[in-house]
Amino acid sequence: MPASASPSPKIRVVGPPELENIAVQVERLAQEDFTEVLNLTGRIGFSEPITVVLLPEGSPLAEEMPRWVAGYARGDRRTVVLFPARVPSYPDRNLRTLLRHEVAHVLVWEAAGGRAVPLWLNEGIATVAAREWGLEDRARYAAAVIGSGPRSTRQLDRSFRGNAGDVRRAYALSAGFVRFLQTEYGILMPARILDGLAAGQDLERAFLEASGVELRRAERRFFKDQAMWNTWVPFLTSSAALWMAVTALALLAIARRRVRNRVMYEMWDEEENWESGPEERDRDQEIN
Repeated sequence: MPASASPSPKIRVVGPPELENIAVQVERLAQEDFTEVLNLTGRIGFSEPITVVLLPEGSPLAEEMPRWVAGYARGDRRTVVLFPARVPSYPDRNLRTLLRHEVAHVLVWEAAGGRAVPLWLNEGIATVAAREWGLEDRARYAAAVIGSGPRSTRQLDRSFRGNAGDVRRAYALSAGFVRFLQTEYGILMPARILDGLAAGQDLERAFLEASGVELRRAERRFFKDQAMWNTWVPFLTSSAALWMAVTALALLAIARRRVRNRVMYEMWDEEENWESGPEERDRDQEIN
């Protein structure tokens, strides 16, 4: 790594006095190692500073943004805008993942040489760079695969312009697709696509040269063939599935025991009724 480059971003935090404590947290988080973010985008290191703007709820810009937007980035200005009061919001469960997510967007812009990057790739890289693949991601991914969600990258891009549910689904699928590309074609696959875009190639050409296969073939494998294996097999073999099965069996056993007990109590009542004699049975019938 060149002497002028660093694995941690150089940031300048701007915000109102009431967010001073958040500013201190952001400055501390920026001192961590961002190597994974750099690897995903093919960057050697951070050489130019990034401005992080903190805005409270009620500010004009916060009022303009949908409630589910916790931050955004402007790569051309090397600027990140964060709304700390909106954390957590999927896919950013805390301030750390939010900062990494938005910094990754700045690096994506830089890696692509300022050229247009499809939303599924941009958001997929940022989401993968910011966090590990967790249980919530698997659940959202499973829901997106099972339901009538996107089935191509073009549909993914359109989903990012939908409602909050569409956007969360698009985040999960985009991150899943980027991870799939890394598994199938190498850890640097996203960075190679960005290199192709920076060289002036369109997405299809950049993808083909980076992977050796057409984008539509990779889409078909992911959205059709890989959906079941990435969703159901990991779940069915997980400890969560085991405990769910144990719990279901226990509830079934309890329900069956209650039925048997109810039948037994009814038989006892009937026997006691007959043993009480005809006169007492007649009185019981009059009372009832």
